Amino acid sequence: LTRTDNAPFPGAYLRPVARLNGGGGLVSTLPDMVALIRSLLPGGPTLLKPDTIAAMMSNQLPDGQWIRFAMMGEQPGKAHGLAGGLILNPSPIDHPDAAGEFYWGGVAGTQWWISPKKGIAGVMMAQRQMAFVHPFSFEFKRMAYDAVKRGR
Repeated sequence: LTRTDNAPFPGAYLRPVARLNGGGGLVSTLPDMVALIRSLLPGGPTLLKPDTIAAMMSNQLPDGQWIRFAMMGEQPGKAHGLAGGLILNPSPIDHPDAAGEFYWGGVAGTQWWISPKKGIAGVMMAQRQMAFVHPFSFEFKRMAYDAVKRGR
């Protein structure tokens, strides 16, 4: 592992810096991420109207268009809402119960997902570059879904 304290530039995460990228360079803590995710779960304490949350979790892409990532290409079955990705059709690497899941992550390993249909969510903060495509993220989610399934 290599520390990235000074990437992409010295002191990058030690002071506020103006950015022209609304989705990059965000910094948070685990308690704040958990509070955010809880606020988006159905029935949770929220600051947003239910219609706003529904729009956030509704596909905003035209029919037949899927999320596409550099070096990964098109992700069939994965769409995009107003605030993150949506799993419309789980792929072979997704848990079968992930249909309807709302999710997003960051290059340094922060990931979150919400399953409104199952009433569960997860947050992982790994601090590992390119962790959003690392196998442990899929294993973590699989184990969470399976644990909930066994508990019901």
